[in-house]
Amino acid sequence: MKRNSLILVALGASLLAGGYLLGQAPAKNTAPAAAAAKPTKLVRVATLNGIQANREFQANVQLVQAQRQAVLEINAALDKEKDEKKKKELKAQQETILKKLNENNAAMQKAYGFTLTRNYTLEIETAHILMEVTEEEAAKLEKAEKDAAAAAAKKK
Repeated sequence: MKRNSLILVALGASLLAGGYLLGQAPAKNTAPAAAAAKPTKLVRVATLNGIQANREFQANVQLVQAQRQAVLEINAALDKEKDEKKKKELKAQQETILKKLNENNAAMQKAYGFTLTRNYTLEIETAHILMEVTEEEAAKLEKAEKDAAAAAAKKK
């Protein structure tokens, strides 16, 4: 097998063999019983501060997952293709996407401690429930919140 194919197979196997990524359903465990017996622990690798940071992270995860899927699809097409000219075009396309995927995966590793070769759990620590209101309703709600905070401060 060629180097790119090996990288692709290893990347695909690492994602398909284990657990889940950001809430996706767990895959069936095909590992030997000894490997399954090892205790695991969740370790925090990043904290996303704010709505915009969370949106950027989610968009970045979706981007690298889409690039990974594109590489897998091109690899499957390469295996089926008989025409050498089309194979060469697909190979060039695959190498371009794989190079960009590796760059983006490295950037995700640097920014968030996230890599496609690991499984993650996203834990929501703070959630804000927002509702659409008019200016008058917003003013009333903000005043009620300030009054409640003042009353709580007086009790202390």
